[in-house]
Amino acid sequence: MKHRNPMIAVIVSLLFPGLVHAETLKTNNPDIVVKRIYCVDYNIGGVLVNKGDQPFRGSFSVAVKDEEGDVVGRNKMRLRVGAENGARFSFHYINTLDCKKQKFEFRVE
Repeated sequence: MKHRNPMIAVIVSLLFPGLVHAETLKTNNPDIVVKRIYCVDYNIGGVLVNKGDQPFRGSFSVAVKDEEGDVVGRNKMRLRVGAENGARFSFHYINTLDCKKQKFEFRVE
């Protein structure tokens, strides 16, 4: 997240300590990636990006892993994303209380 005023970045990070601004994360499909990930309390969201030239229509799942690699939360949803397009997503009530220490594994089917 880029801010013109560095003070705003400090305020945002203090008000929302659970937010995660990660780089692009891969899925099991090289044409589909996840960007702009955030998590607050028990929720995680972001943008599923379809870089391919064919629309995606199927299941999208996440596994939340703790610092030891154990799965501490899972969820799945049906999602459609047009070719060379993105779609916002959010999973609610998934165990993401320690976002900065957790890793996210995304899959599409």
